[in-house]
Amino acid sequence: MRIRFLGIFFLFLTKLALAQSKFPQESTADSVRYYLEEADQSIFNDFQVAKEKLIKARNFVEKTADVNLKAEVVRKLAIAYYVKGEYYHSLSYFLDAEDLFRKAENWEGVGKSLNGLGLIQQGIERHSEAIEYFEQARDYYNLSKDEYAATPAIINLGISELQSGDLENAKTTLDNALSMAVASGRKDIEHLTLNHLGNLAYEKDQLPQALAYFERVLQDSVEPNNWEKAFSFYGLAKVNLAFHNLDEAEEYGLKALDFANTNDSFFEKERITGVLFNIYEAKGELENAVVISKQNRIYRDSLYYQNRVRAIDLLNLEKKEADNRRLRNEKMEKEKELSKNKLIIAVLLALGFILILILFFWIKNYHQKERFRKALEEKNKLIIHKNGVITERNKELAKINKSKDRLFSILSHDLKSPIGSIQKLLELIKLGEFTQLEQAELLDEMLKQVSATSSMLQNLLQWANSQLEGSMVHIEEVVVSRRVKEIMDAHYLVAKAKRIQIIHEIPSHMSPVFVDSGHLSIILHNLISNAIKFTHPGKEIKIHYSENEEWVLFKIKDGGDGISKERIDQIQNFNTQVMSEIGTDMETGTGIGLLLVKQFLVMNNASLQIKSYPGEGSEFIVCFRKKKD
Repeated sequence: MRIRFLGIFFLFLTKLALAQSKFPQESTADSVRYYLEEADQSIFNDFQVAKEKLIKARNFVEKTADVNLKAEVVRKLAIAYYVKGEYYHSLSYFLDAEDLFRKAENWEGVGKSLNGLGLIQQGIERHSEAIEYFEQARDYYNLSKDEYAATPAIINLGISELQSGDLENAKTTLDNALSMAVASGRKDIEHLTLNHLGNLAYEKDQLPQALAYFERVLQDSVEPNNWEKAFSFYGLAKVNLAFHNLDEAEEYGLKALDFANTNDSFFEKERITGVLFNIYEAKGELENAVVISKQNRIYRDSLYYQNRVRAIDLLNLEKKEADNRRLRNEKMEKEKELSKNKLIIAVLLALGFILILILFFWIKNYHQKERFRKALEEKNKLIIHKNGVITERNKELAKINKSKDRLFSILSHDLKSPIGSIQKLLELIKLGEFTQLEQAELLDEMLKQVSATSSMLQNLLQWANSQLEGSMVHIEEVVVSRRVKEIMDAHYLVAKAKRIQIIHEIPSHMSPVFVDSGHLSIILHNLISNAIKFTHPGKEIKIHYSENEEWVLFKIKDGGDGISKERIDQIQNFNTQVMSEIGTDMETGTGIGLLLVKQFLVMNNASLQIKSYPGEGSEFIVCFRKKKD
């Protein structure tokens, strides 16, 4: 039994320790925040409870090094004393909070402290001073990351403008504050702003608008605090009295008085009993009017006493402000002295910088000399290298001379045979060796030979110019189909001799291309000539076009036997003269034509594709640019 009892007792102690461990004191800072949250719940309703929580928070915060947290505790004490009406103590705390926030460079905190100082000035009806504080607070609020941080300062600025009689500016400022409060979700500021907008509308005799503002506060989904309820019901009582809705006015006035009693605000009680007296007087209820008039006199006497106390407080406030100005002047003097010391340090740093700069340029000059020496060595090496390049160029020139000699050999060899055969035929015709029918046939053969020789000579001359002198490219706008028609006319007799039909399909609309006109003629001449050469007699050649956004495609398909894959690879990859194949009617060639086609296509940013259809023929596709580079 004894062991069992000890076990139960030990279990009880364990549970008790666990229960105590749940108390929110995990750290000193957490304790401070806990008491701050507790104070917030009673700061507008119960001064003594709020003060007790804040003193506990201050005791804890003294053990920390968190300046921002210390400043926040002091600012909350300032708010508590402001709500109670003890402005002298509130002023001291707001000034201390401002100083702490400045040390921490917490500009939003500085703005909150300046806003509190403005509220004190507003409370003693020094509205010009209050407006100055609120404008400073707004500027500091705007230095924070929260774009709606300045909302409290703006609403208070609007209230001071309203109290000082500047109704137009007050309306603009209060509307701005309402927009910011709604956007930031600050319902407390939204209710406060709506009440003062209602009061402003009442002052401007805009009774329906005033009624709407007060009702909007009371009908909000988020319940307003007792201060705002008292203000709203007071406003509704005034508006309904103006409308002569006396029963509604009395109902709203009594509700306002109930909330004012809860708040224990003599100022609210005095003005609410004043409007209730007017209501009872208008209703003819003299007994109620006398009772409420006595209450009003009591509150008015209390306010008179408070005003006398406030006058004394005002003297103290002014003395406090004078002391604060003196401290600020002393601080400014110290800052001037500090600035002077900073100037001396800056001069010393500048001298040090100049010395470092001199040393830097000396080192730079030394390194520059070293670079010049190395650059000279590099130039000597470059001269040696260029001498080697010149030697290599001389070798290349020698090769070009050999190429030139080979070119003349090709010209003499390829022209000698066809010209010689033409010469012999002409001599035989002159001697009368052939009949009229044979002469006609011979003339056709000679025409074909002369045409082929002329084409070959033109290709050779163009190729020689590109190899020896370097061709100049003159890009211009050309319609391909028109140039094709001109080349076809030049080959008409040759094609007719082989009974070949050339089908030329021209689209209704065709974009021009950008190409060297002379190069285009050589390219088309060689492609059409080759198509005739490798097309069987009696067959046809088809020429057609297509285009896309960037290219115009020229397509020519012959009526031959097709080209082997090896031959296509050879044509696509060669950069020198290749062996020409014999045509379908035993035509011969030098192989220079396709070499010129390839070179001129590259120079004009064009390309060549080759397709083979065994037993049906070959198709050459050239892609020309539609736009000028």
